[in-house]
Formats: sequence, structure tokens, C-alpha cells
Amino acid sequence: MDKTVTRSCLALLMLAAASVPGRAQGFSGEHDYNFYCASCHGENGRGNGPKAGDLEIKPPDLTALKAKYGEFPREKLLRVIDGREALPGHIEREMPVWGVWFKLEAAEELGGAEGDDATVRRRIDGLLDYIATLQR
Repeated sequence: MDKTVTRSCLALLMLAAASVPGRAQGFSGEHDYNFYCASCHGENGRGNGPKAGDLEIKPPDLTALKAKYGEFPREKLLRVIDGREALPGHIEREMPVWGVWFKLEAAEELGGAEGDDATVRRRIDGLLDYIATLQR
């Protein structure tokens, strides 16, 4: 599938997420993972989600990160998930920039006020905590 169609699918997912009331507050990292990440990374985190076949680059096996890096690469994953910091060698990315998305959600939850970076960090930390539980 080409990048335009993939991006269109991701945009539709984001629009659908915007219609879910109260989505940003009170949900766990597991909830956010299942809602935002499982379609590509799979429910089990092994990169086998239903959308994985539509991507140019196969999503990584999130259950093998600790084995690959010797320890859980929390800071590296924080930067990848947040996405607002450019990563060397990653000019284009199919993975959504969740830091921007969570910031927009935070702004919406605050009645249109600018999104809070602390809220974004809490959401990403929750995701990281959940992904850490998936390690084999």
C-alpha cells in the first residue's frame, strides 16, 4: 500500500479517536497501547497487528526490546513515541507522532487551552510502563 493511503488510514484513525469522550484522562498505558498501537504492533506487541502488512517498514517486535538492547530502552522509546524530536536517519516515518497527538488531545481536554507537556509525558510514560511488561 502506498504512503498516501497509509497516511489517510492513520488520519481516519486519529479522527475516530477524537470522537471518543474522555479518552485522554483516566486511561492506562495498556488502554492507550490497545487503542493507538495494537493495530500496527499487535495485541501481543510482536509487530503483527492487522495494519502491519500495509506499512513499508514492518513494526518492530516490542517484546524483544530488552533482549536486543540488554535492558529496556526507555529513553530511546520515549523519543520514538513522542516523535517531536527528529531522530537521526528517520526523515520520514509512518508511525504517527504521538507527542503531537497527545498534546492536541490535552488541549482539547483543557477546553482549547494549549496542551500540557506534562500530560503528554504522563501518557507516554504509561505506554512505556505497559510496553515494559511485554518483554520476554
